[in-house]
Amino acid sequence: MSKKNLLPISVLVVITGAMFSSHFGVGDLIFPPILGRGAGTSWFTAALGYLIVNSIGVWLAYMACAHQNQSLTGIASKTLGNFFGKIYTAIPILIVVFFILPRVSSATHEMAILPLLPTVPLWLTLAVFFLICFYVAYTRATVIDKLGKILAPILILFVIILAVKGIATPLSTPQAPSSTNILSTGMLEAYNTMNAIAALLFGGWVLHELNIRNVKTKEDQNKNLNIIGLSTAVLLGITSTVLVYLGASSGSSFPDASIGVLSTNIAQGLLGQVGLVSFAIIMAFSCLTTAAAIISMAGDMFLEMTNNKMNYRLTVTLATAIGFTLGLVGLSKIVKYTVPWLVLLYPSIVVLILSALYYNFAKIKNSVTVGVIIALIFGLGDMLSFYGLTSNIITKIASQLPLGGQGLGWLLPTIIIMAIAQLFFKPKSEEESS
Repeated sequence: MSKKNLLPISVLVVITGAMFSSHFGVGDLIFPPILGRGAGTSWFTAALGYLIVNSIGVWLAYMACAHQNQSLTGIASKTLGNFFGKIYTAIPILIVVFFILPRVSSATHEMAILPLLPTVPLWLTLAVFFLICFYVAYTRATVIDKLGKILAPILILFVIILAVKGIATPLSTPQAPSSTNILSTGMLEAYNTMNAIAALLFGGWVLHELNIRNVKTKEDQNKNLNIIGLSTAVLLGITSTVLVYLGASSGSSFPDASIGVLSTNIAQGLLGQVGLVSFAIIMAFSCLTTAAAIISMAGDMFLEMTNNKMNYRLTVTLATAIGFTLGLVGLSKIVKYTVPWLVLLYPSIVVLILSALYYNFAKIKNSVTVGVIIALIFGLGDMLSFYGLTSNIITKIASQLPLGGQGLGWLLPTIIIMAIAQLFFKPKSEEESS
C-alpha cells in the first residue's frame, strides 16, 4: 500500500475516533454489562458472540462499502433495482431517526442527568441535547472534525478511566452462568446496538467525507475506508469485551439491577460519586456523538437518494425536530418498539454485507436479490415473534432448521437458495460471455 494514497495518520485517527464515537451509543453501554452479569464465568464466550455481530459485523460492513465504493443506497439499488433499493435503504435510516435518536436522547436524561440533577425536566434535557446535535451536524464540512477532535476524546478518556478501575479492583467475582446458549445470547444482545446496519449507512457517510477531503479515486477511497473500518471495529471490540467483563466481575454485586441501572451501579460502585459523574459524562457524550452522526448521515443519504433534491440542512433540521418530539416518549417504550424492526432487517443486511465483499458483484447480483428476499421472510418471522405471534409458520420452520436454536435458522436455507439461484439465474452478461 503506497502511503501517498492514504490520508495523514492524524486525519485517519480523527475520522476513526469520530466513527467509533458515532457507533458507541447507549446500547454499547447498557447491553454488554447485563450480558456479562448473566454469562458470569462464561463472560468471554458471551463477549465473543457480541463481538461477532457487533465488531466483525461493523468491519465487514465497512469493507463491503469500500469494495463496492458505494453506500447502502448503491449496493441495495444494484440488488433490488433503483426504486426498491432506495425504499430498502430508507427503512434503516428512518429506524435510526425515529427510534434511535429518541432512544439516545431519552437515555441521556434518564441515565446521565437525573442521577445528578433529579429536578431537571425531560424537555429541557432534550432541548439542550438536540441543540448541540444540530450545531455539530448543520455544517457538513466540519462534522467529522467536531466529533473526532472534541467529543470523541472526552468519551474515550472516561471509558478508559472506568475500564482500568474495573479491571484493577472489581467489586466481586463472576458467578455461574444463568443460561446455556451463551454464545447465541451474546450475538442476539449485539443486534440491539444496530452497529452493523449503522456501519453500512456510515460507510457511505465516510465515502462522502473522503470526497470532501479530495480522496476521490475508487482505489484510494477503498484503502482509506478499509483502515478506518477495521480500526473502528477493533475499538468497539475492545470496549465491548471490557464492559462484558465488568458486568461479569462487578455486576454480580447488583443481581437485581435492571438494564441501564446496572451500568450506573457498577460505575458508582467502582468510583463512588466520581464514578456516577464519570458515567454521566460517558453516557451523555456517547449519545451526543451517535445522535449527531445519525442526523448528519441522514442528511447525506437523503441527498444522495433524491439526486440532490432534498437539501442536507433541511434533513438535518427535520431529523433534529423528530428526535426531540419522540424523545418525550421515554427510553423503555422506545427500546421495546426498536427491537422487532432490527430483527426484521438483520438477516438481509448480513446477506448484503457478505455479498458485497465480492468485488465482481454484478456476477452474483441475481442470487443476492433472491437471498435478500428469503432473509427478509425469515426476519419477518422473528419480527412477528416479538409481537407475541410465536406460533407463526416462519418461526416454526426456522426453529427446526440447523442453527435454529441459536437464532440463525435462516442462514443455511438462504445460502442454499442463493447457490441454486446463482446456477439458474445468472446475469445476462455472464451468460453471454460463457
